[in-house]
Amino acid sequence: MSIPRFNRALKTTRSRTSRGEENKQEKEQILPTSVGLMTVDTSIIKYLQSKIVPVVTQDGKQIKVPVIYGNPERWKSVQRDGAIRDKNGKIQLPIIMIRRTSIKKNSMNSPVNKYQEYLFKTGWNSRNIYDKFTALNGITPSQTFQSVMVPDYYDITYETIIWTEYMEQMNKIVESVSFESDEYWGEDNNYKFITRINQFDQTNDLPNANDRLVRSRCTIDVKAYIVPESALNRDGNRVSTSRINYTAKKVVFNSEIVTDVNDI
Repeated sequence: MSIPRFNRALKTTRSRTSRGEENKQEKEQILPTSVGLMTVDTSIIKYLQSKIVPVVTQDGKQIKVPVIYGNPERWKSVQRDGAIRDKNGKIQLPIIMIRRTSIKKNSMNSPVNKYQEYLFKTGWNSRNIYDKFTALNGITPSQTFQSVMVPDYYDITYETIIWTEYMEQMNKIVESVSFESDEYWGEDNNYKFITRINQFDQTNDLPNANDRLVRSRCTIDVKAYIVPESALNRDGNRVSTSRINYTAKKVVFNSEIVTDVNDI
């Protein structure tokens, strides 16, 4: 027996989703709020790489200058050779190296910071699933609040070395980097920190007879803040520095008792 045309159309377009899945509540993923030294390091380097984007012109082409972090091994090699070389001994030009050299608490700190909290009201949460039961009974939506301990404030210093082959290339990089002084460095929709660059020290080096390079040093001063994932409270117990709280939410049912059915 063949299916009529209009029935076949209805059969092929009929939804197979379960109505029970529409109100399914997914567990909220609440991650602890923390800002560490690695967060500050990453923000400064990412800003150099993706926002300032230093470039040089060589042989009629624009070359993006790589920005690397000066780990102890690299920094020791730079102090010994005066430049960064690959495994074959060739100087890597152009390139920028940055490393954190000092961290110091500033005058904004207070010894009672970790006993104070900032309270933020967030938006939608999975406890407020809309359905007819909620609408008919006037259930009050649950509000979400996140509390975060007041951070410690630090002055962090970074030493930066820039290497290029020609003075003209160095001038372009110094101009682009110094113009971003006294700005908030960091990624969009993420942590940002105010920075300042006061001075560039520039030299011309001749490491070997066949090598020539221009080197410039500068210091980047960053006003940053640190919030660990946990800290000791007044009772000496380790607690999370950020917490999620929900307001009260309840349903009240009213009932009536009738003794005579004729009274209904």
